[in-house]
Amino acid sequence: MKNLKPILLEVNANPSMRIEHEQELSPGVFENVPSLVDEEVKVAVIRDTLRLMDPLKNKRENQSQQLKQPLAAKEDPSDSEPANASDSNCNPEAHLPSICLKQVFPKYAKQFNYLRLVDRMANLFIRFLGIKGTMKLGPTGFRTFIRNCKLSSSSLSMAAVDILYIDITRRWNSMTLDQRDSGMCLQAFVEAFFYLAQRKFKMLPLHEQVASLIDLCEYHLSLLDEKRLVCGRSGTSGGRPPDSGTPQEAAPSAQLAEGNPPSCTNSAHKFSHSRHALS
Repeated sequence: MKNLKPILLEVNANPSMRIEHEQELSPGVFENVPSLVDEEVKVAVIRDTLRLMDPLKNKRENQSQQLKQPLAAKEDPSDSEPANASDSNCNPEAHLPSICLKQVFPKYAKQFNYLRLVDRMANLFIRFLGIKGTMKLGPTGFRTFIRNCKLSSSSLSMAAVDILYIDITRRWNSMTLDQRDSGMCLQAFVEAFFYLAQRKFKMLPLHEQVASLIDLCEYHLSLLDEKRLVCGRSGTSGGRPPDSGTPQEAAPSAQLAEGNPPSCTNSAHKFSHSRHALS
């Protein structure tokens, strides 16, 4: 919760979906007999779960609403009853009872971000894994995380970052049985993240410290993604057409025509100038 109070939820990972039970008809003779209670409960749970998790449901509803608006403007009041009948035939859920389930978690609206702190930390962890198929963060990936999120400072040098990585990783690896992959596991990354949050935002409560550091990391990473996107667009659109002169003459003109930022184009201009000097 907001006050860091944990709530334990029991989750049955392998529930029984059978709607019958064994009934002893005579000594030693059993028969599977349907249970009206199981049928009423379990069929409704499965049906409503599928309806709740249908990824195309919202898309279909939006499309049907968009189609109904122009049709409603054209049709006459006398044609309303056949139209309603056709709508009920087109909607496969029209004959179903109202849904009895409600999606409680996850909620992806901004006001529920405080419920997703661990998910957001896990997304940061996965982003810097680097190698597919592994769930251990190497020292290079951890340093990249610190550098890209602008977490190093005069009070937290990269040498201190390396020491933090070694200490926490060594302690967590000593507690795990799986020693096949070396590196920082997710639990160790969360501990390191809490440590960094406490150093960065000393005057805030623990929950707000972690949330503030997550917001800061996501902000810097979004800026980095935008910069890479702009650089990628300038790289694809800044190519010179045939017979447009030398590369060092074509590159600046293409940059000016496209209005590319200097941060993405200076390196290309220096590279073309060095090629001209070598030739």
